[in-house]
Amino acid sequence: MTKSQHLQRRDLDAFSAAVVVNIAFSFIPASFAVAIVKEREVKAKHQQLISGVSILSYWASTYIWDFISFLFPSSFAIILFYIFGLDQFIGRGSFWPTILMFLEYGLSIASSTYCLTFFFSEHAMAQNVVLLVHFFTGLILMVISFIMGLIQTTASANSFLKNFFRLSPGFCFADGLASLALLRQGMKEGSGDRVLDWNVTGASICYMGAEGIFYFLLTLGLELLPPHKLTPVTLIECWKRIKKLFRRTSSSYLEPLLESSSENVALDFDEDIDVRTERNRVLSGSTDNAIIYLRNLRKVYPGGKHLGTKIAVHSLTFSVQEGECFGFLGTNGAGKTTTLSMLSGEEYPSDGTAFIFGKDISSNPKATRRHIGYCPQFDALLEFLTVQEHLELYARIKGVPEYRLEDVVMEKLVEFDLLKHANKPSFSLSGGNKRKLSVAIAMIGDPPIVILDEPSTGMDPIAKRFMWEVISRLSTRQGKTAVILTTHSMNEAQALCTRIGIMVEGQLRCIGSPQHLKTRFGNHLELEVKPTEVSPGDLENLCQIIQERLFDVHSHPRSLLSDLEVCIGGTDSIASENPSVAEISLSEEMIVIIGRWLGNEERIRTLVSSTGVSDGVFGEQLSEQLVRDGGIPLPIFSEWWLAKEKFSIIDSFVLSSFPGATFQGSNGLSIKYQLPYGEDLSLADVFGHLERNRYLLGMAEYSISQSTLETIFNHFAANS
Repeated sequence: MTKSQHLQRRDLDAFSAAVVVNIAFSFIPASFAVAIVKEREVKAKHQQLISGVSILSYWASTYIWDFISFLFPSSFAIILFYIFGLDQFIGRGSFWPTILMFLEYGLSIASSTYCLTFFFSEHAMAQNVVLLVHFFTGLILMVISFIMGLIQTTASANSFLKNFFRLSPGFCFADGLASLALLRQGMKEGSGDRVLDWNVTGASICYMGAEGIFYFLLTLGLELLPPHKLTPVTLIECWKRIKKLFRRTSSSYLEPLLESSSENVALDFDEDIDVRTERNRVLSGSTDNAIIYLRNLRKVYPGGKHLGTKIAVHSLTFSVQEGECFGFLGTNGAGKTTTLSMLSGEEYPSDGTAFIFGKDISSNPKATRRHIGYCPQFDALLEFLTVQEHLELYARIKGVPEYRLEDVVMEKLVEFDLLKHANKPSFSLSGGNKRKLSVAIAMIGDPPIVILDEPSTGMDPIAKRFMWEVISRLSTRQGKTAVILTTHSMNEAQALCTRIGIMVEGQLRCIGSPQHLKTRFGNHLELEVKPTEVSPGDLENLCQIIQERLFDVHSHPRSLLSDLEVCIGGTDSIASENPSVAEISLSEEMIVIIGRWLGNEERIRTLVSSTGVSDGVFGEQLSEQLVRDGGIPLPIFSEWWLAKEKFSIIDSFVLSSFPGATFQGSNGLSIKYQLPYGEDLSLADVFGHLERNRYLLGMAEYSISQSTLETIFNHFAANS
């Protein structure tokens, strides 16, 4: 080859290297996006912001770390340029522009990726889309621009479009490297002999330098924008709503507004007296010692029937005092988690506000966050940090002095029984231990307000009791911390909460202490009666009577056995001679005949049916034995019959003594009823009446209780 051919070959090799480097460097920003979106996806970012990290420090530290990590592949690329002798990039005059382009590309591509992450809620999707975006806006645009520059008819259009193409850092980087590679060939339109000319590397260096700053500031701006999630779905939904709005006439547009206002009036009219009293107390300013109080807090999401909106939280108003554990109960979708998200700053209220230590959460979210310890509904953990590293991280964020850091972390490890898991990464923990760590993070640093969203989810009963003890010690026993707790466990609410509010469809339907709610909304008593055991004498008597009836043809000209022979055409299930009581096995046909003779064929049907569920555990076992063995021993059948007689006597007594009583079920050992509770029937009346007839009816023991929280909760949920 001639010298010019050799140079041309090397320049084309350099261009190929620039293409390969651009392909490889398209993957790097995708790795930046994964960590950011994943932290937001698991709410680890929100947990850090609540704990005291400022938005600027969060993004600045992320920016610095990503840039440092970018230096490793960029340094390796420069080394490869040197090894393969690509003087176009590292030769005299081009070395420092190449270095500068790499550094600026790292800064600009990181900050532009941060802007893209706001459009994603799943880290896997973010990784793939960010990779494709940077690949197409980098290498593909550069190739398109290069080809357009070579064609005379499109050269002017290319010069104009490059001003917009350069808004992409990937294009600037690819165009700059390609220009250096082909500089000696004069193939780049408008290129001069100098490396820093505008159409060689000058434009790329200037644009990427400005973009690194601009996109980072844009990221901070997007973070501080009002709470509209910037996702394609919500943008499409907004566009649909705008089109709907313009299609409506004035009259049809006013109809839903009128319906909405009338609905509000109806809701206010139907509001419970306790909820209204609490609302009036808060709105009038009578919130002495209240750490938190909500004033008409409201959250509206797109997706409902009125103008495409759904009211998730409707005019919520209440207060939480110091040393109080306030329990939020409600079905899934009732608005509990949305309310806590607004208090913690994750969501912004659509209307109304809340005050924490007198500071408005809407106008001053940073000042209110530092008072809060937050345990979200799902564990907001960084998967590769150990348990101890999590606690150290959040202790430092919350301002625990360095000299106390080790003691505070050790205290939480011991308090939550996590010492043996201290050096395990969080992804290897069980669900229960992850919840323990999440609650420990919320409580570290002794915040005056602790918000716990279903803290005991996934825990075994022992760990759950342990957690209850920790929460109880934190709030009611120390008396300094206010705890807001949501749970689906009525036992947990009963054990921990000093006040409870039940939410239904975004509204507070009742509020008060557990005992107050039982007294007000418990419209029945729950009675459970356990009869005495069957006496051996009664059991022996019934067995003898059935045996005699079965075999004593002389005393009874038509015995049960002869009846059975008539029904089924003969039987050989029992020996011709009278066997002992223990040897007699009753087949299904014999049991039906005996039930008819004893005067209660209906009772027998529950035994010989395929399930036997209505008879409780004992009845189920007998039904299974009858199917499996083809018969039931006479003593066992007699014991079951006498037990059912006792239940029947008690059942008749309760239903006749307490009009309106309803049967709730039996487990074979005891029987349960609901008794109407009101002015006509007091707790003392029920006790007195049962005690007077206790021995006559054969009651071994009985208990009477008020309605449980679960019953009250189910009542409100069913009427929603």
